[in-house]
Amino acid sequence: MLIALLVAAAFVPQGAEMPAAPSARTLTSWMSAIEPDDVESAYRSIPWRNDLAPAMAEAKALGRPILLWTMNGHPLGCT
Repeated sequence: MLIALLVAAAFVPQGAEMPAAPSARTLTSWMSAIEPDDVESAYRSIPWRNDLAPAMAEAKALGRPILLWTMNGHPLGCT
């Protein structure tokens, strides 16, 4: 748990003020410090498609390209 928290803290922007050392008492402040802001979460506003055929039809009608993301195995690399 501590390792995951420290790794997450490594991705906090340089100008951000970090709370005191991780503990049960400072958990809330740590969670708010490492939570992504609106700019970092902008990808969530993209209307992603998870069905290829309708996505291809929509892309063709709009004249847009398709990003096809495929993978084999466990999403966390635990194969």
